[in-house]
This record gives sequence, C-alpha cells and structure tokens, in this order.
Amino acid sequence: MSDLLSLRTKGFFLVIFAAVLWGTTGTSQGLAPENMSSAVIGALRILLGGTVLFCYALYKRSFSKSEKWPLLLTLYGIFSVAFYQLSFFYGVKYAGVSIGTMVGIGSGPISAGILAMIFYKEIITKRWILSTCIAVCGLGLLTYGSQNGTFNYSILGILLSVGAGFFYASYTMVSKILLDKNNANSVMAVLFMGGAIVLLPVLFFHDTSGLMTVRGLSIVIHLGVFATALSYFFFARGLRLIKVSETATLSLAEPLTATLLGIIVLNEKLGIISLSGIVLIFAGLCVLSLPSRKKNIK
Repeated sequence: MSDLLSLRTKGFFLVIFAAVLWGTTGTSQGLAPENMSSAVIGALRILLGGTVLFCYALYKRSFSKSEKWPLLLTLYGIFSVAFYQLSFFYGVKYAGVSIGTMVGIGSGPISAGILAMIFYKEIITKRWILSTCIAVCGLGLLTYGSQNGTFNYSILGILLSVGAGFFYASYTMVSKILLDKNNANSVMAVLFMGGAIVLLPVLFFHDTSGLMTVRGLSIVIHLGVFATALSYFFFARGLRLIKVSETATLSLAEPLTATLLGIIVLNEKLGIISLSGIVLIFAGLCVLSLPSRKKNIK
C-alpha cells in the first residue's frame, strides 16, 4: 500500500513539474518580438520540442522497446496535439487571452474525466470531482479578477477554447493508452513529431523574421526544449503512475504558474479576487494530491 502511495505521489509531482514548465509559455510569448505571431511560436515550439523528443528516443533506442502502435489511435493522438495548438491559439484570438485561457484550460479536466470514463474505464472519484470544481472555480475567479470584473467574449472563441480543452484531454488519453504497451520516450516522440509535421504548413503563411533575432531565437529554444521536450518527458512518466482525469486536474498548476510569473517578471498587478482564485486553485490541487488516510478512500 505504501509503495502504491509513493508511486502515486511521484506521479503527482512529475505532472505538476511539467505543468510548471508549461506555465512559462505565456510569459515567454509576452517577451517575444512583436512580429512573431502566436501561431508561429506554437508551431516552432512543437517542431523543436518534437525534434528533441524524437532524437532522444533514437539515442535511447526507445523504439526497439515499443510493441504496439494502433494506427487510428496514434493518428488521433498526433492530430490532437496539432489541433490543440490551433484551437487554443484561435480561441484566445477571438475570445481574448483571459477568457480563452480559462475556458481552454478549465474545460480540459472535464473533457478528460468524460473521455477517461468512456475509453479508459476510469472510475471518477468524489475527491476528483471536488478538487476539479474547487480548482476550476479558482481559475474563474483568477480570470474574472484579471479582467477587472468584466467578461467580453465571442461564442466562436468560446467554442474553439472548449475544443482546445477537448484536444488536450484527447492526446492525454491517447498517451496513457499507448504508454501501456510502449516506451515513454517513443510515445512522446511520435505524438509530438507527428503534430509538428501537421503544423509545418503554418510557417509558410506567417512572418517568421522574428526568429532571426537573438530574443526570438531564445524564446523558441526555451519553449521547444524546456516548455515542451523536458515538460513532456516528465509528463509521460507521471501519466504512467496516475489517472488521466487526475493528470488533467493537476495541469491546472499551469495557469497558477503563469500568473505568478506575470506578477514577478511582467510586473502585473492582481486584486483580491484574482488572489482568491490562486488560493482556490492551489487548494484544489492539494485536495487531489494529499494521500488518503483510509484504504477505502480513493
């Protein structure tokens, strides 16, 4: 029992660490050159991250340790990685940064819970429901506070952001299934290198001159190597040890990190409502992460 709790706790910390690295994405984009669009940054991030993951998998000979690659499932995972980037970017464009982020990230755990029940036969526990509700409410308060008490949105932007949450949950679920039969390095390499190939045409329709600057190149390297390759290296190993639904809820540490970095690095100011949201997100993560005292509590 103690060994299982230890592995579960390790899984929690690995996923939270991955989410913390994801949380640096918004601040990094805020520091990027003005002529670098989010679509280009997202495509380059996945391209570089996928390449690093693929090269590492080759170096470790991880593909020789993999057994089963269901074609349709693998393709679904690849396109989910790519479509997450596009739907999140355009969701933020039409709904606004705060609302698009809140809906995209906040809907992820809900989509993950539903998909996990249907396809992975996971049992949704009361603890998960409670922690997710607390954290999503916190995300709502954080967003509402950052909007100065007003919400301006478009229906199209909301739908695209919900789609982003769904695709995030989708490639998380696919990763979990593929990890049962395949090496973690090879799973992440295939999904993200495949997603990068799907997004490659984006680079031909947008201005990429910002990549030629030191700042632009530095941002892309950080996003590709640390916020993608390294983060998903930890994410895959954490996903092996915990449920899909739990993984998606723990990923709410991403907006928490992004907000704290915004305060520290970008000198953003938060009111009492946003601070209350931070407390609730942290409380929701704690509710899910703390070990149960009784064996019959899940």
